[in-house]
Amino acid sequence: MEQVGCASLRNVKTKHLIPAAIILAACVLPGSGPDAAGTNPAAKEIQNTEEYFPDEIGSVWRYKGRSRTDAVERVSEVSFTNEVSAIGTTNIKGETVKIFRETNQGNKGPTDGFFRRDKAGITYYGSQPTTPFEQQLIPYRVLVFPLVMEGTFRQLERKGVDMQADLDGDGRHERADVVADVRVSAHTPVTVPAGTFSDAVQIDASMTIVITLTKSGRVITSRDRITSWFVRGIGLIKYVEEIEAPPVLETRGEVTHVSEELESHALRGTVGAPSAPVLPPQPAGRL
Repeated sequence: MEQVGCASLRNVKTKHLIPAAIILAACVLPGSGPDAAGTNPAAKEIQNTEEYFPDEIGSVWRYKGRSRTDAVERVSEVSFTNEVSAIGTTNIKGETVKIFRETNQGNKGPTDGFFRRDKAGITYYGSQPTTPFEQQLIPYRVLVFPLVMEGTFRQLERKGVDMQADLDGDGRHERADVVADVRVSAHTPVTVPAGTFSDAVQIDASMTIVITLTKSGRVITSRDRITSWFVRGIGLIKYVEEIEAPPVLETRGEVTHVSEELESHALRGTVGAPSAPVLPPQPAGRL
């Protein structure tokens, strides 16, 4: 079955963000969404937002994960582990960015994610290994500071992105429209192997990739949804991701479910950027 690959928020992976192909480049400015900070009178700013995203070099987070793929003919499920380390800095496009090394992000093997934090929020600068698709999208803002409860913002909106692939066998690259949105939805208790945390911030992110096949003109849609929970002074403690990858030539594709939960952590120093990609879904990542 010929599948359309889904770019996640963590690679963006958004990787995560899709952060880690996740994903993505002319960012929509913070506060552009209908419920963004400042437009909702009931919205509540989360004070000292940066404390939810420790990034001191030498810090380590260890996660236990599960991945399940549902397809027409099979269901496969595996368990895995992933260790995230803040290992140093590098320069990308003239900016100094932090390097977060993951040993097995989403059970996809090792990757380095690049993030920069400033007063306005956190920006994703891509990952290694990367893809030609991701390179057309980065850099983009994955979080806007301060976080606002019930606030939303658009991470990116790009039209006519070259997929750098011929999906339907006619010798031409397909193009895609990409949209990614984030919502800060709740303060909630969360239990993971590392313990129970009474006041985690829940962040919901989604990325939609609409592809038009050049041969038939048929439109197919790939979706990546990820919910992440962050704790002040610790960072990411859990994420749950669902990736819908439609087929090109069949009537049904695959749906992949991935989750990781914090088992242990060893932090150093002060705070800064994300402990792991925030969305999209790398596309491909985690919020």
